[in-house]
Amino acid sequence: MSAGDPAVPTGNGALENPLRVDCYVRPTVPTAVEDVLEAVADRLEELRADGVVDEYRIVPWPPDGPATDGNGSARDGLMDAFEDWAERRGYSLEPAFRRREVPPSPLRADGDSLERVRVPLVALALYEATDGDDRAGATLRGVVPHAERTDAGATRTHTVEEWLSAAERDGTSTDESPGAARGEQVPIPEGGR
Repeated sequence: MSAGDPAVPTGNGALENPLRVDCYVRPTVPTAVEDVLEAVADRLEELRADGVVDEYRIVPWPPDGPATDGNGSARDGLMDAFEDWAERRGYSLEPAFRRREVPPSPLRADGDSLERVRVPLVALALYEATDGDDRAGATLRGVVPHAERTDAGATRTHTVEEWLSAAERDGTSTDESPGAARGEQVPIPEGGR
């Protein structure tokens, strides 16, 4: 994000091609969190209307667990891409994303343990469109939330709230106040179970 993480674009101005945002949300959330997710969607819509992002979509996280074809789940594929992005930049997706081993169940025929992926309530995948309207031709340019090591050795987590605020600032002209591009902000819960 521009202030703290220059490797993550905060709008179309930071890229040669349009920025697309996939906003992943858990399919079931407590009622109190629904308002927060709606506020995120509203802010993304404002960013689109202001030309800061080319387009966005709200996408439920794919289900966790083994795929029926044996090739891994769609969530595993997303996580692999997100982890590759983070690793190439020296970042981590933890603590917001976490893989954990589930012990074998006596009810499973193969008796193997399973790996489960815990995902945040809301996350953003930032893509640079490189081939017209084809999502398959887009390049992953950022994942939020993510964490990085600071020079002091501490871990600094970049949150969805911070990315939205940075994108709104980047999309605000210099004669507007920093809050003019958005309404009241709602804290975004990054964690989960």
